[in-house]
Amino acid sequence: MPASVTGQGAPPQQAKTPDPELRGEWLRAGPGFACRVAAGKRIAAPEPEVLSYACQRMGALGVGISEASLKAVLGEPHHRMPPERNGTAYVYFLGKPNQYPYLAATVNASRVVALQISGEAPAAAYSFNQINLGDSTEKLLAQFGSPFHVGPSGLEKTELWTYGPWPFSFEVRGDRVTSIRITDPTVGTQ
Repeated sequence: MPASVTGQGAPPQQAKTPDPELRGEWLRAGPGFACRVAAGKRIAAPEPEVLSYACQRMGALGVGISEASLKAVLGEPHHRMPPERNGTAYVYFLGKPNQYPYLAATVNASRVVALQISGEAPAAAYSFNQINLGDSTEKLLAQFGSPFHVGPSGLEKTELWTYGPWPFSFEVRGDRVTSIRITDPTVGTQ
């Protein structure tokens, strides 16, 4: 398995920039996952580090994009969380201020290293791999299969479904997806 998929790789400032034209989809492949990317009209195959970003997208956003690209899509954040070791989280409320749904983008070295969408109602422009907020666990299981680990999320009556070492996870409450988190596969910020 390439280092870019296992989360072992270059620190964010050395990682490759994602290609906004590349779009991929995670597919269950035996006990793990594979990121399938359509070749499109390309003559030469992109580097593996760039391919790893193709499946880490939420609508127009993706991990690995620049802070400037994030702000070009969403503007200035509504709230900034204090910096931690993996960066600073920028919070964007997608409906009414201070209410769900919201998107948190973790920025480190002027790059987005994680995206998390949270809420109970679907956020159409921010689905991940055909899964959206409010989707049933039945749909989640059909798309990703059984999680590799289920544990408490830190929120009441909410489970955290992880698929590590793959860089995505889901929070589930009442048999519904309430949060989706994707991280930069080159830095393992899960």
